[in-house]
Amino acid sequence: MKTKHIFVAALDVGELLPFTIKKNGNLKKALEDEEIARKELEKFIDILEKNFKKNIYYMGIDIIAGKNYERFIFEDSGFFEIMTEAPLAMNAHFVNEKAAQKFAEALKKSLSSIIPPGPVTEMFINSIQVQKEESEQLTYKKWSDIKKIRNL
Repeated sequence: MKTKHIFVAALDVGELLPFTIKKNGNLKKALEDEEIARKELEKFIDILEKNFKKNIYYMGIDIIAGKNYERFIFEDSGFFEIMTEAPLAMNAHFVNEKAAQKFAEALKKSLSSIIPPGPVTEMFINSIQVQKEESEQLTYKKWSDIKKIRNL
C-alpha cells in the first residue's frame, strides 16, 4: 500500500495554552473551565485560519479513553486534531509537504500571538517542525508516558 504522511506535532508540556483543560475534583468548576477553554480554542482557530490563509472547518469532538479530541479539516487537504487535556497535544496531518510547512509557520505565528513571551514559550514554538512518516510521531502511548512523568 502506498503511503505518504507528513505531520506537524506540538506538545504543550509547559501548559501555556489558554484552551488546555486541567482536571479538578469540582464538577461545577470543571464545566466552567471547559466552557472558557472552548471559547479560547475558538479564538485560537480564528487566528490560525487567518495566518494559514485557508478555511478550517470544525468536524466535532471525539472522546476516546476519556480524552477529548477536537477535530478540524482544512479547506484543501489535511486535518488537525487537538487533545485538550493537559498536557495538550496538537497534530496536523498532510500528504503535501508544502502545505505542512505553511501550516507549521502559521501555527508558530498563531501561538506566538496568544502566549506570553519567555524562554518556555520560545522552546515550545521552536519544537514545532514538519516531520515525515519515518519520524517519531506523538502517539497516545508517548503522551500517556509524558503525563505520568508530569504527575510525579
